[in-house]
Amino acid sequence: MIDRQFVTGFVLAGGESRRMGVDKGMLSHNGKPMIEHVIQALLPHAKPIFILANNDNFNHFGYPVFSDQIKNSGPISGICNGLSISNTEWNIFVSCDSPFITPELISFLITQSNGYEAVVPSYKGKTYPLTAIYKSSCLVVFKNLLEQKKLRVKDALPLLNVKTVELSDDLPFFHEKLLININTPEDYEKHKHYC
Repeated sequence: MIDRQFVTGFVLAGGESRRMGVDKGMLSHNGKPMIEHVIQALLPHAKPIFILANNDNFNHFGYPVFSDQIKNSGPISGICNGLSISNTEWNIFVSCDSPFITPELISFLITQSNGYEAVVPSYKGKTYPLTAIYKSSCLVVFKNLLEQKKLRVKDALPLLNVKTVELSDDLPFFHEKLLININTPEDYEKHKHYC
């Protein structure tokens, strides 16, 4: 299993939040910004932790903030940026609008990593590549896609040795909102009081 001291954690917070209208990571969920829930899920498993963002809103959380080298290119640019600054072989990425992510999920993904370049969770056939583990060697693939203006992170998965981990109700930490992203005002109103 990967040792915590050899894992870097990244919070993807560089989106423009067009659908939400405000910075998603700063929206309150159960009394604190969504990004804090993500950081707390990463803390037991990752050191150091970085925030990948393109504004100054996240500077006061106490973690280094890095902006995308290529702006307006979506999360694939953030992943490239993270992998390029990482000093560890293994890297955990989680989107800032995923407040239901738990340390137990991250621990489970880590246990699935041996022999693979990436570990990506899936639920009911839908993959979640923005809550995933990527080796630093994945940078070449992500960088090539970015240079070709192919900006969907899912486009990288067929080019990598990926373990897709299907989550199910029989996992002790599982709940149906575990991988939900809060992308719109409707999403926020629907899920903001769920613990």
